[in-house]
Amino acid sequence: MVNKKAKRISVTQLKKLSLTDLPSVILVLGQEQALLDQAKTYFEHLLIPEEQEMNYGRYDLTEDSLGAALDDAASIPFFGDWRIVMLTQPTFLSGEARKNKVDHEFDALIDYLTHPQPSTKLIFWANYEKLDERKKVTKAVENNALIVDASKLQGYQLTSALKQLCQEEKIQIETSALELLQHRVDEQYSLAAKQLQQLALFVGSGRTITVADVDQVVDQVIDDDVFSLVANTLNRQQKSALEIYQQLLINGNEPIQLLSLITSQIRLLLQTKILRQAGFSQGDIAGQLKVHPYRVKLALQQERQFGLQQLKRMSLELVDLDYQIKSGRANKEQALQLLIIKFSSRAEQATFTG
Repeated sequence: MVNKKAKRISVTQLKKLSLTDLPSVILVLGQEQALLDQAKTYFEHLLIPEEQEMNYGRYDLTEDSLGAALDDAASIPFFGDWRIVMLTQPTFLSGEARKNKVDHEFDALIDYLTHPQPSTKLIFWANYEKLDERKKVTKAVENNALIVDASKLQGYQLTSALKQLCQEEKIQIETSALELLQHRVDEQYSLAAKQLQQLALFVGSGRTITVADVDQVVDQVIDDDVFSLVANTLNRQQKSALEIYQQLLINGNEPIQLLSLITSQIRLLLQTKILRQAGFSQGDIAGQLKVHPYRVKLALQQERQFGLQQLKRMSLELVDLDYQIKSGRANKEQALQLLIIKFSSRAEQATFTG
């Protein structure tokens, strides 16, 4: 059951509640699509199919009046114990402009919230980032509803939610594989959830997802390609570096964009080296630089191979090249390619270490 003191729960907690456990008023708030999909499925299966037609009401408040929805909510169930009334598009709770102006009876809503029909579950479906808490009606809903948090997941919450999904899919995942997955979906829970479903099918029930599995199933992001480009360049693997560069251009990436990403990667290696030498841990470095821990982990593995002066010099030359291109003094494609050739040549490497 819901703790009577609890005013906000996660979608995971919601899914564990029975219809009897739910309070009379629920507010689903947030924009994480995968969480919204899970909540939607949960509510749609609360009533048995025979009762849904008579006892499940859905009102789009940009088209339907609040008065009609409240009349439905105040009615007793037909041939059942419970009635569910879903209110979508309650734009009056947010700061969003209303798509279709409908006269709503806010005083009637506030009165209902203080004395809701015990056999009705009234659900506000507010798929917004936040509400306008300056409004009287918004305060009334928040004060009387159980809030189901469907907001974007980050950090520990994201990792925890993905581990929970693995349990539901009856699979396990290595820590490094989970880090790689989060990196490749750019920390987006909804994308990660879809990829986990594919990975579960790929490895099979009861199996463990490895880094190799994620690498095979989940597409690389451009950051991964740039990471490989920088690694090959610094390790004097000139042919491989140029092949990656050409493929990035073929894929439609602009040289200016690639230059920016390469500069960012070199800067990350430089900053990581400096902070590591100062005694910072991986977690501290990630927090200090506000960079995903997985990127820091990779940078720590790579930066030890290169000298501090080498990274400083490359960073300065990249900044200078950016200026040369933007001022029209250099051809963007050729200039970046020549710099990759320069950085990956054995003669140039000797000057770095000499």
